[in-house]
Amino acid sequence: MAILDSESQDLVEQVRVASESGRQEQAAELLKQAVASNPNNAAVRQQLSEFLIANGYSEEAIQQLQKTTVLAPDDPRPYIDLSYLLYEKKQYTDALKNLELGLMLDPTNIRALILKGELEELAGLNSSAVETYHRVLQVEPYNIVSRLKLAGLEIKLGEPNRATPILRPICHNTSATIEQRAEAQWMLGIAYGAEQRWTDSVASLEQALKNREQVSADDWYRMAYACLQANQMEKVYPAVTQALTLNPMHTETNRLSNFLTQQTNQMNIQQASLYTPLQRPGFIGQEPERIPIETLQPPQGWERVNRHSVSSARPNLK
Repeated sequence: MAILDSESQDLVEQVRVASESGRQEQAAELLKQAVASNPNNAAVRQQLSEFLIANGYSEEAIQQLQKTTVLAPDDPRPYIDLSYLLYEKKQYTDALKNLELGLMLDPTNIRALILKGELEELAGLNSSAVETYHRVLQVEPYNIVSRLKLAGLEIKLGEPNRATPILRPICHNTSATIEQRAEAQWMLGIAYGAEQRWTDSVASLEQALKNREQVSADDWYRMAYACLQANQMEKVYPAVTQALTLNPMHTETNRLSNFLTQQTNQMNIQQASLYTPLQRPGFIGQEPERIPIETLQPPQGWERVNRHSVSSARPNLK
């Protein structure tokens, strides 16, 4: 056995050299040789599976990890690695099963706990997911990934007041990435909207949009909706334009666009009717029809907000 282990480790070292030199195919073959020379060596199989994962060979990695769990049932790593691969393949039940086995061996493994929370969310076990994310924070109180996930779940559960104190510190946390801070700002805007703090919502969403990598038509519609609720009409128009640029068929944005067009046309007619050679065009206090916001579908997360019309909003038309 000692000779076999020595041969395997020599091959593993050759794998390292080949991999660092960019000879990935040769490295893969050498690792397979190492496993073949000593098939009961769990450590070598673990190294092979890690190499396969790093190079995108997920099916082969799953096979190796399944064998590793048999050879080393007390090692949490293969269970956790296997869970991630099964999760990526949407085999959620098997992923959670292996994850539970890994966490029995390593109850404070942050990577495993975060995946467990995600799987519980997918299964609709929201209370369990909240508990799991809190378990992460007991180990790492400032774990940003877990804080973001916990805040998102609180918003989903209709508890935005619990999400805002979690999110605000992340927005100014220099140890967080730009993307994480932007995500915290965006979620904070959603939480404020759910509390009908529309001015705060607009400010937070605006800040997030500066650094978000991907912005969808739904996101711009959310921005337009918040601006409409906050009576910031000058910001509604560009948000609607951005949404329709990304998706000209976006239903709710098109409905809002139609209301805006009708209102603009009405005000232009009022202005034209006042024109005389002795009087400059202008408004005479006639208010345009309100935009019936109650007929618009609110963005996700704001469904429970009491919707009421914005009758005092005035577009800044010249």
